Amino acid sequence: MRSRGTFSLLLVIAAVFLASSCGTSGAGPSLWGFALDGYPVTPGRIAGVKAATGLHPDIIVFFLQWPPVEDPSGGEFPLESLEAITASGALPCITWEPMYLKGDREVAISHADVLGGRYDGYIKRFAEKARFWKKPLLMRFAHEMNLKRYHWGTVENEYGPESPVVYRKMYRHVVEVFKRAGAGNVLWVFCPNAEAVPNRTHDPSASWNVLSAYYPGDDYVDVLGVDGYNWGTSRKKDIHGWESHWKSFREIFEAPVAELKGLSSAASRKPLVVFETATVGTGGNKSEWIRDAMSAAGNLGVEGIVWFQSDKEVDWRIESGSDGSHVPAVEGQLRAGHGRLKELLEKGERP
Repeated sequence: MRSRGTFSLLLVIAAVFLASSCGTSGAGPSLWGFALDGYPVTPGRIAGVKAATGLHPDIIVFFLQWPPVEDPSGGEFPLESLEAITASGALPCITWEPMYLKGDREVAISHADVLGGRYDGYIKRFAEKARFWKKPLLMRFAHEMNLKRYHWGTVENEYGPESPVVYRKMYRHVVEVFKRAGAGNVLWVFCPNAEAVPNRTHDPSASWNVLSAYYPGDDYVDVLGVDGYNWGTSRKKDIHGWESHWKSFREIFEAPVAELKGLSSAASRKPLVVFETATVGTGGNKSEWIRDAMSAAGNLGVEGIVWFQSDKEVDWRIESGSDGSHVPAVEGQLRAGHGRLKELLEKGERP
């Protein structure tokens, strides 16, 4: 049960969301957002995204790594970015990555260091500053854990059947530190990738790599999430090592959404948001994909879509190659009201 202070705070979130949806009557999701690669997030950067896309985000996701193991007491609370996001009228979501850069190499922090308390000082200070900040915050800890690319808590060659156990323990440990610190304004997101890699379809020995194996439990998760992209025909096996094909939003997300909602009776009632998605234009019609995605999201019970607004492996930016039709495609299908997400925020307690 959350405190009365948190109850009031969550009502504020609901009020912000209600204000952002005034005048909409579509059948799609009720929330739209952007995931921004790079740190920090500044007012100028947010204004630039709004101007470039013609869209106003309800959620802004950004990425924050942990301090290196040589100095686990370091790291910072991203106050500047959080203030910029809330000032823009959006809800911030931190993708909190337990890794650090060593030169150009990403280093996943060992689960032994996390579970053994080496980072507890950093986690506790972060939690205390979040509590002191008082405003609502989504925390997406160690996302896409079902991809070998991340192998949270281990080195890459140790990613395997024990990885789900390692992940659950790490996730619960971090949440428990926040609980003890009284950071009730932080809501926790469990967010796998839509497709596991490796997976049992292509590798029978990878039957261990399923979403249910990673789920930390209903008491540790407030919001369900999932990430997935349409690479179109942009990837070629002779160049990139794999062949991509055009996939609709429904083709990408229908199975993982059903699996997430089927984790438990409580999970079936938790709000679900796509925290990262985007499409290329290679191999199909980008504007039609976006329009179909909005419709499919509503049919699947997805309450929010967050677009990965970055020119990275390919140019994922929503306005890239667009004639501007993405704006009515999104705005015309945003749904008034907020379903289970609104219910969670208004209730002021974890389901």
